[in-house]
Amino acid sequence: MNDQLPNPNVQKAVLFFQQAGLSRLLEKLREKYVELGQVGGQVVLEDSTAGERREIASFLGKPPYRETTIRVRLVDVDKALQMSGFACTLPDVLTAFFPDAPLVTRPQQRTEKAMRQANFRTALFAIATALLEESRGRLWLSQGPHGQDWLFSRYKNAPIEEQERQLALVRYIASVLNMLPGTIKPERLALFAQRTSGDPHTLDPDRPAGRLLLLALHDLAKNTSSLTLATSSNSLSSLSISSPQDRAQELRLYNDVGLLVDTISSNVAVFNLAGAFFLDGPPDPFVQTATGRVLLLPLRQLLEWRRVLPTTNAAANPLSAMDIYVLENPQVFEEVIAGASDNQNMPTLVCTSGWPSMAALKLLDLLVQSPQTTIHYSGDFDLKGLQIAASLLARYPERCQPWHFDPDSYSVALQAGGVPARTSELTLLHTLPDVFTPLITDMQEQKQWAYQEGITSLLLADVQHSCL
Repeated sequence: MNDQLPNPNVQKAVLFFQQAGLSRLLEKLREKYVELGQVGGQVVLEDSTAGERREIASFLGKPPYRETTIRVRLVDVDKALQMSGFACTLPDVLTAFFPDAPLVTRPQQRTEKAMRQANFRTALFAIATALLEESRGRLWLSQGPHGQDWLFSRYKNAPIEEQERQLALVRYIASVLNMLPGTIKPERLALFAQRTSGDPHTLDPDRPAGRLLLLALHDLAKNTSSLTLATSSNSLSSLSISSPQDRAQELRLYNDVGLLVDTISSNVAVFNLAGAFFLDGPPDPFVQTATGRVLLLPLRQLLEWRRVLPTTNAAANPLSAMDIYVLENPQVFEEVIAGASDNQNMPTLVCTSGWPSMAALKLLDLLVQSPQTTIHYSGDFDLKGLQIAASLLARYPERCQPWHFDPDSYSVALQAGGVPARTSELTLLHTLPDVFTPLITDMQEQKQWAYQEGITSLLLADVQHSCL
């Protein structure tokens, strides 16, 4: 039951303004009061009707208005309300006339906003300082690009309810960062989420907690190993791992802290491995007996190995480089194998099937442990193909070389057919490393993409030559 009964005088005033057809005037009076935070200033009522002019003049005790545009001072209305039989104030009437719109003035709004921001900042700081000084959670909140400063900037103007939700989320993520299992005793992400929150899906990457965890892991990885972040927006809602290269980085971040996700659907095709060794030392007989065959290896299998050996020509100098040929396209991969399969000295070939999956990157990581190993990467002559090549060159500096990413090979590929390139994508070619400059110059002149299928014969010739 409401203990504060409506003031009958205020209700009479409201009824008067309603019956007099002065709701338009009241709306303008309210806007001015909210703006100034006090009874002051004036409002302009344009295109007023004869009825509005008559009622306003009568109420204020003024001569009839002659112009359709009239000016009304708030103090005059307030004075008329107090001196008339209504015996109430203008703020009283505005509050009652607009019951669904609280009469909060701009100064009050600014004061409440400043207080809400200060309280949110204090709460974030309290979460950080409550953690151990050397803990991951405190490191993230105090130094991470997406720590307390970013969180404050993003949510400082959010409603209190939303701020409370975010604070609860931050507390949870800060705590789980200090509970990560580590690579010695890894734990599956869903089971870790179940153990820490009661919901196995809490840390899924499409959930708020999962997105914030990924941001925190990015920050910690950058802090400890200068890992380049792949985010393109400072928004939690916009952080989506939508392209395979981002998904591969996501999986690597999980793997580095001992969180296991789906290790079956991520896989890589490889031909002619020489051997692989389990984490505890012995060789894997599966690889030994499969020499000369194409293997489709899931990430789960690769995580069980500590070392993988590429095939090398037994007749070659043992100190010579062991060449690994990596192809983007599965059908080109198969065609090269078929064209050189009679030779017993075939090198190791890897197929990324587009952007390298986490399994593909894990396999290449294991292969480059051998100091003489050199990766040769070939892909399509388009933006994505060159971006993949650039990412592998950056990941394996001095151990990876572009393979037929040159103007002559591009010309051969175009003879097999090309497709028009978008101007926006051609412009992005300038962001690639200088090693691609001669090729990029030709591609921007031709304004066409070409594909790896068009240079299959060149790739096959190189592989065959390596067998000699």
